Amino acid sequence: MFKVQLVISAAALLLAGGAYAQGNQFATGNMHFDAKDMDTNGDHMITRDEMLKYAEKQWDMMAQGKDTIPIGVAGKDFASGGVNFKARAIDTDHDGTISKDEFVAYTGKKFDSMKKTDNMVSVADMAKAIARGDTNPAAAKAKAEKEPAK
Repeated sequence: MFKVQLVISAAALLLAGGAYAQGNQFATGNMHFDAKDMDTNGDHMITRDEMLKYAEKQWDMMAQGKDTIPIGVAGKDFASGGVNFKARAIDTDHDGTISKDEFVAYTGKKFDSMKKTDNMVSVADMAKAIARGDTNPAAAKAKAEKEPAK
């Protein structure tokens, strides 16, 4: 009987720990990308201004008041948030960190390179262009961990 209680207790602790990690993931600075969230006026199209405002909002969540984020941390946030951004490419001054200015500028360049209709990008096209293809959290985490922090 004691073994059964011990096994049940251990299983409960593992499940509780997993639930805490999932619930706390966003609070620790990880991103959550959804192209629909960029479309603030609900017209199914995203303007450059909407995309940049979304980028600023995402930066604030990731940076949590810091001026810069190490590229390794940013890479993990992008992977867990489903964002197909390359942290090293954003670090234009090559100091091993990403600043808000670098992040927002990179986002603007992404927008500028996309197919547009009336100077806007559809939500569907934005999702295809920005969303990480592999949304498997374990695979994304493993891939992000390969990118070294400086």
